Amino acid sequence: MKKVLEALNEMQAKMPIETVFLILVIAFIVSMIIYLTYKNTYNGVMYNPRFNVSLVMITMVTTIVMVVIGSNISVSLGMVGALSIIRFRTAVKDPRDTAFIFWGVVSGLACGTQNYTIVLAGSVVICLVLFIFKKVVSSDDKFLLIVKGKDLNINEVDRLIKNNVKYYTSKGKYIKNEDVELIYDVKLKRKNDDSIIDKLNGISNVNTVNLVANNTDTMG
Repeated sequence: MKKVLEALNEMQAKMPIETVFLILVIAFIVSMIIYLTYKNTYNGVMYNPRFNVSLVMITMVTTIVMVVIGSNISVSLGMVGALSIIRFRTAVKDPRDTAFIFWGVVSGLACGTQNYTIVLAGSVVICLVLFIFKKVVSSDDKFLLIVKGKDLNINEVDRLIKNNVKYYTSKGKYIKNEDVELIYDVKLKRKNDDSIIDKLNGISNVNTVNLVANNTDTMG
């Protein structure tokens, strides 16, 4: 422990406080690029702002760790031993979230080693690529369709949906006594076209029809 403290004191003497602040400022700029990219390209059902803030923390903390470690082997071993006690209990369900975590870690490593050009250029390129994919591969016309009613004619509902959307997939059916709930994944023929709601409501015994977008907006 004494050797680690001595190594830290030596490193503090070698690296001016201005350099440390510059590293942290660059890390914050990069982390904000990650933050804004995640927020504006998210296509899931439930956006989690706390996870997005954690991406900023991951980038900043990784940067600080790299600044502390530097090229000193003794400090590196000490930090590995300290970090080995950390356990991540939260499961990451979306592979895209894992990619953003990896982006934050790599950015922190680059900032901590003062590879500013690489991390800034790389982050900007990744950001542009993700925005291009969001624009080209848009999911604005994809919805979750939920139909509820009593003693429904399921074949009639399937036939009407098939004739009024680009494609559909049955995601689930819940039937109890006369209560029926049907769940579909559909892609509309035209953006924001909710005419299928009126058509489904025209079927006898249909009580409610919900068309839920990927951004959690409900159209009916």
